[in-house]
Amino acid sequence: MISSRMATPRSACRRVAAAATCLALTFPLRGLSDEAKPGPMQKNETSKAVAQQSDAKPPEPAADSAPKAPEFSAHGTFSSICGFCHEDGGRRAAKGPKLMGTELTDEQIFNRIKFGKPGRMAAFGGAFTDEQIQQIVVYIRNLKPR
Repeated sequence: MISSRMATPRSACRRVAAAATCLALTFPLRGLSDEAKPGPMQKNETSKAVAQQSDAKPPEPAADSAPKAPEFSAHGTFSSICGFCHEDGGRRAAKGPKLMGTELTDEQIFNRIKFGKPGRMAAFGGAFTDEQIQQIVVYIRNLKPR
């Protein structure tokens, strides 16, 4: 019977293979013929290339290459987020009221979007800036029948 402290032949083979792999990675040039080893010119050229890379300044990122956030669209935002409850772009009542021709003031609409109404509408002040909410208010004010 083999005790838990004794190594099984399989685990011993695994340890030997792991050690051989470590040695091969640590000393990759041992055992190669002289022809396969890099010569002084190759070594020197590599050193020069590394030195040139370290002396060179890193390339400046192009101003156009930085990812830009998509421009805010009140119509697109309303369609994709608000349209779930305010159908036909706010022109018809559904889960939420019809917004076209609302009697609410701009400030009331702004506050409802920003702070929501418990049990009725979620607050979107954390998702949109005040400027974006104002653009949504302008969108609602400009709704016309289709």
